[in-house]
Amino acid sequence: MSQSIIPPNKLKRALKEGKNLIGTMLVEIRQPAVMQFLANAGFDFVLIDNEHGPFNLETIAELSRAAKFVGLTPIVRVPDITYTYVTQALDSGAQGVMIPRITNVQQVKDVIQMMKYPPAGKRGTVLGRGHTEFKSGSLAEMMATANEESLLVVQIETKQALDTIEEIISVPGVDVAFIGPTDLSVALGVPGAMNDPTLIAAIEKIIGVCRRHKIVTAIQANDLDFGISWAKKGVRMVSFNSEAGLMMKAGKDAVAAIGGVAKAFSKT
Repeated sequence: MSQSIIPPNKLKRALKEGKNLIGTMLVEIRQPAVMQFLANAGFDFVLIDNEHGPFNLETIAELSRAAKFVGLTPIVRVPDITYTYVTQALDSGAQGVMIPRITNVQQVKDVIQMMKYPPAGKRGTVLGRGHTEFKSGSLAEMMATANEESLLVVQIETKQALDTIEEIISVPGVDVAFIGPTDLSVALGVPGAMNDPTLIAAIEKIIGVCRRHKIVTAIQANDLDFGISWAKKGVRMVSFNSEAGLMMKAGKDAVAAIGGVAKAFSKT
């Protein structure tokens, strides 16, 4: 049997095997070599933030290609729920899409129609693009394999999504429920209070519902202790910080440590 022209989705397969995975958010750096840095750090996936980041379609294609080349799974957070944003991200090489600001079940059903080929959805077909690594082959095989390998991440970050979490994750085709704690804290009236009991109870509710429905739970963690604590409670995908945040944190730590030594020696 010939190998598929659709590359395997390492993240999706690892999740099916029950593994816990860690990635980061890409928010600013557009140079494809950044994917090598992230892979060398040991990350499993990267979230290319096209909701708040400065990325265009050409950049998304280059970053997705570089990510897959070094063994990272590229997932694009689209800025809005439109056919163009969803399918162009996938056609350019992303192996999954993350949908922000979900408020109802119909939005999730609409996304699945956009990202899946017939008969599961209505995505337009094309060969010889980024998603097939510019290869041609059996159209029927490509469509079936792409449907299996593409990953759908729905963000739970609104009060409406929290209230209808059971219905949202019960839609066939949803792979991951991604908790956006910052926006969720705002929606719950406790902006930025990551340890507030209201937010904690909401996150625990999401984890519990996802566990019952056998849906993977993910979370964005900008603080290391925050990420560790939720990983211990059953969150299997943690997106830790961002490439910009990691670089600034390392820089600040170095400046503080070396600067402190320098000041101490200057007094002797």
